[in-house]
Amino acid sequence: MSTASTAIVVDDSGVRIGTVDGNGQVRDFARVRIGSTRADGVAVDFAGRRLGRVVS
Repeated sequence: MSTASTAIVVDDSGVRIGTVDGNGQVRDFARVRIGSTRADGVAVDFAGRRLGRVVS
């Protein structure tokens, strides 16, 4: 598992909710995997529900 983050995930109000690792996995601040990213830059949870968007 890579420890370097490549991008930040924010919810729709702009609050930072986690990071995206080099494999496209969204992780919270405790490094727990909470979802993944889609090709359009949207972060989704395991059920496919939108968590927020990926920003650099």
